Formats: sequence, C-alpha cells, structure tokens
Amino acid sequence: MHTRILAAAALALAVAAAPAAAAAAPPRLDTALLESKLEAFASAADHSAVAEVRSGDAEWSAAAGPRSLQDAAGDARPGDRFRVGSITKSMTATILLQLQAEGELDLDDPIGEHLPGVLPYEGEYEPTVRELLSHRGGVPDHLPRLYASLLEDDDLTDFHANHRTHYRPEELIAIGTEGGQLFPPGDGFAYSNTGYTALGLLIEELTGDDLGDVFEDRVFDPAGLDRTYFGRPGTSGLRGPHLDPYLTTGDPARPYLDTSKLSYSQLWAGGNVVATAGDLNDFYRAMTDGTLLDDASLAEATAFRPTGKSFDYGLGLFGLRPGCADDPDAVFLGHNGDTLGHEANSFHSLDGERQITVAWNIVDRHDTADPDALERAWNDLLYAGLCGADHDEPAPHRAHPATPARPQPITA
Repeated sequence: MHTRILAAAALALAVAAAPAAAAAAPPRLDTALLESKLEAFASAADHSAVAEVRSGDAEWSAAAGPRSLQDAAGDARPGDRFRVGSITKSMTATILLQLQAEGELDLDDPIGEHLPGVLPYEGEYEPTVRELLSHRGGVPDHLPRLYASLLEDDDLTDFHANHRTHYRPEELIAIGTEGGQLFPPGDGFAYSNTGYTALGLLIEELTGDDLGDVFEDRVFDPAGLDRTYFGRPGTSGLRGPHLDPYLTTGDPARPYLDTSKLSYSQLWAGGNVVATAGDLNDFYRAMTDGTLLDDASLAEATAFRPTGKSFDYGLGLFGLRPGCADDPDAVFLGHNGDTLGHEANSFHSLDGERQITVAWNIVDRHDTADPDALERAWNDLLYAGLCGADHDEPAPHRAHPATPARPQPITA
C-alpha cells in the first residue's frame, strides 16, 4: 500500500501548536522565486498545476502544463477549476460554527440530540458535534471500504466498479459504520468522511435547506466565491474550464485514468466543492477577517490539538508551522484535499494576510515520478509562498512520515 501522497507533504513540515498570536507582517512577494518553484514542482512530475499566492494586497498567480492529457484543451490557466476535496471540511465547519453562534446548537451536543439514530452509537459512545468536526468521534471512514482494492493493492477494480455509483448520505453512513466504532469518542483521532456526512445531515436538519443551498447562502455568496459550486449528489463531471483529473494506473500502455466521472454523492459534506485557487484564498480570508466567523468562533476552530500523529487538528482545519526564517513560530491554518485525481492544498496565516493555494491533477499511486524529488519541490513551493523566501537547505522537518494528513490514502 502506498502512503506517499504528496498532498500530505505540506503537513509533514512540522507539528503546529495552538496559535497564541497573529502571524507576522506579510513578506514581499518574490514573483521570480515563486515562478521558479512552481516550474520545478510541475517538472518533477507529469501533472499540471495552478497556484495563487497572496501577501497582504499583493497577489501572484500562475499555471503550468496542459489542462488535459487527452485532448487539445489548451494550457492550464490560474483560474481553472478543480475538486477541492477535503478543503470542503473547512466550509462545513464554518457553517456549524455560524449555527452555534446563532444559538441553533452547541458543538458539545451529542449529534443524536438533533438527529436521533443518525449514527449507530448510544450513550457515552455517541460523539458530539465537536468530536465529529475534529475527527475524534471514533467513526470509521466509508471511502476505504468503497475502494479497498485501490487502497490495499493499487488495483483499480473497485474504482471501476464504484466510482460512478450514487449514494444517499444514509447509505454512506451505513457503509462506514458497519464494522463498529474505532474507539470511544474523544479517546483518539481517526480521519472520517463518514463523520462529516453525518454533519451534512445535521446542517440540513437545522436549516431546513438542501446542503448545497446552505453552502451558497452561508459561504459562497458572503465570501464572494463567484467561480465555486457545490457538486450536486446524483451528478458527476466538472463545469467550466478545469484541470482534467487522473489516477496513475501502473500500465505503461495506458498510464493515466481520467477520474472526471467520480460521483459527487460520495464526497458531499466532506469533499464536494469545486473551486479555483483564487476563490479558496477568498474563502479563507473571509473565514479569518470576520466576514464568515466572529472572533470567538474562529478561536474555537483554530484551537489545534495533538492527534497522536505528526500533526495537530482543530475544527475542519489543520495547523501548519513551516518554520519561516523571519517568524519560525508562525502557525498557518488550512486544509488539503484528494479526490482520486485532483490534489489541493490551501494554507493561510491566522490573519488571512499570507496565503497559498496550489492544486494539481494527477494522484500518483505508482511513483511514476521520483517521490523524494517531488516532495522536495512541493515543500520548496509551499515555503516560498508562506515565508516569502527560498528554502535552501534540507531540514529535519522534511522527514516524510506516513501520510500524516490522511491515515488512509483515500480521502475526500
């Protein structure tokens, strides 16, 4: 089983502690440095990439490679869309924090207080909303069950059989929980798209609206995300200019498999959003500047706690400490995403002034590119974007643990 998932390398840089103060003033954008790091990252593999970096009011965006490996779709452009995957979780968490601020729930409520029986756990084994948001509810993940052959043997049998199947949220919860709870709530950490599926049902229950409409009303519209949409369950494919997504196959005669038709219903509240790099930067800036969350809610979301692994997690947010030379203790919030074709990373200073979003279009499960060289190129690009400088020397925090962002290498 491969655990070298490049999107996780961002979180391998260091463990982030809970933030105590706002990040330092944003550095000057070195566009020549960013251009060189993006080109190095793109040339380290066959994938195409889009990126946007912001430092205060300054902005740089670029793209490398073709939109598609299969037709004459032209070169990738910075405004091309991609599936953001688990970055969606930051949006789901934002909505629930808004609802708490409005008095509709308390995050420490057991989820069954609002949705009786949504999870097959009772009493002390029933997780709270907060525990589900922070992946501490002991709820297994349904995606490894849907794609077991891909996970265990890099065999595409399950992908071919299941990727176009549409599921209701209740069906995904049943699939994810059929093997029993992993641990009592609060006693561990296990990344769970199934838990976020239950949270999507909770949002619909509390608002009385379809989840996609809630995302529009509470996140997309107030944050001005004009090129972002929520993939509707029962559909697949990508609208508008976008990077075509691929999985490697291990077959030299047909090395890449187009995964555009992956059903949106399988990702839903945990990974259903399609966006651009610019829109993701807009979202996280709106999350941190008071547009989407008040100060108390943002403080709850960024109360990063140890997970027992190589990273800390808050509410729908990873905490990242890249060790910038000018501010080595600066903590950045954000998330990564993997949708079996698109990979994305989006990280931001706590004040929303220093931002980077990068996405690319090949999930390499067969090390067709040199994984060490690819990881170094990614870490250099991330450091250049967040720290405004060149990451010249290898450092201890470049050690690559096993997929820290995702205990299983298949997640939204």
